[in-house]
Amino acid sequence: MKINCVLSLLLTVMIITLAACSSSDDPEPEPQPESWTNYTTRDGLTSNEVYALAVDDQNTLWVGTEYGVTKISNGNFSRLTSTQGLVYHSVRAVCPHGGDLWFGTSLGASKYDGSVFNNYTASPNGLINNVIRDVVSDHNGHVWFATPEGVSEFTGDDWFTYKKEGNTGLVYNNVRSISVDGDNNKWFGTEFGISKFNGESWTTFLSEFPLADYIFCTYIDSEGNIWFGSLGGVAVYNGADWTSYTQENGLVYNEVHAIAEDKNGNMWFGTLYGVSHFDGASWTDYTRENGLSENYVTSIVSDHQGNMWFGTIGGGVCKLSVNKL
Repeated sequence: MKINCVLSLLLTVMIITLAACSSSDDPEPEPQPESWTNYTTRDGLTSNEVYALAVDDQNTLWVGTEYGVTKISNGNFSRLTSTQGLVYHSVRAVCPHGGDLWFGTSLGASKYDGSVFNNYTASPNGLINNVIRDVVSDHNGHVWFATPEGVSEFTGDDWFTYKKEGNTGLVYNNVRSISVDGDNNKWFGTEFGISKFNGESWTTFLSEFPLADYIFCTYIDSEGNIWFGSLGGVAVYNGADWTSYTQENGLVYNEVHAIAEDKNGNMWFGTLYGVSHFDGASWTDYTRENGLSENYVTSIVSDHQGNMWFGTIGGGVCKLSVNKL
């Protein structure tokens, strides 16, 4: 009887001791799962063929698609199409500009002030070509348009045209992308090299690898480095030196259509076959197998909360929530 009491007492002490140890040692936090959300026409997108993304000062997401524009604000979806006044339904570029939005389409450009559209075409306006690949605004408030025949600049009053002129001007007239750096220099990515314009003179950059001269996109990061996505991977220029990245380094695929930076300074690359995340040392790839709705990624943007948005061809828009970043 006494033995049973002693055993019982020892067992009780052990249970109390284990419980105390357990409560004093906090468990390791579980890693946050990847949080992906996909939005398609079922949610309110005008089309699942997405070509362009942009976030304005109010953290509103603007989505350029094959059949118009979708505005996503606080979870609400609204559509802008040719019925409301958009110059054409196929929207290839979106540029917030002050309180306005510029949309580049396959048949001209539209300026939208929140209620009224003003449309611009090659005739009777001053665009060099109606097919708009990219639209950006510079430090002077001028708007620049990339086209297959050169570049158009709109000051708000006047139009100016820039083309290849012998050995001066653009390196090639078929321009796909434009970026403006901190010194208000314009960088033009063409289908045959890169041109830099400082307002007075032009500088040409050509790669020793022909595929790398076919530029799809340009991006200037928070450190002032300029990135170029091409048929031959990604190249970054810091003002003095060039560094290139391809599938051999970890890029998911060499045909790069979109570049963006997240809140932590990491780079994201959208390709024909998925997305690559690069933290400066290591690479992480995302495809349909681990988050994306479709692999063909045309556009990437970070919103004010740090969420990453990806526009796809056929899969609508994907959002990777901030808790993963």
